[in-house]
Amino acid sequence: MAYLAVARVQDVPEGRGLCVRIAGIDVGLFRVGDEICAMENQCPHAGDPLSEGLLEGSIVTCRAHGWRFDVRTGFPPSDADGFPIPCFAVRIVEGSVEVDLEAPLNRRP
Repeated sequence: MAYLAVARVQDVPEGRGLCVRIAGIDVGLFRVGDEICAMENQCPHAGDPLSEGLLEGSIVTCRAHGWRFDVRTGFPPSDADGFPIPCFAVRIVEGSVEVDLEAPLNRRP
């Protein structure tokens, strides 16, 4: 798989995410300033969709139990040693958001 167009930049809201389905996987798209970040859309605690959580800066808070994750890295902001939520490469081409599921980006903060 390579980059796939999944949304328009203007479709990704401020303050929360947008869920898109790519190859059977729900992926949350999040706007952080001028950047769009992509990560699996499922909280590891109870499976709640992270795209429906509150986004403050680069931190999304799961609406179900308050777990927090940095959408740029997949790690909880207080635990860079844990297991991150998978994040994926994103590029913008002529206003289109493209995601590559084969390019994981879990970099430690």
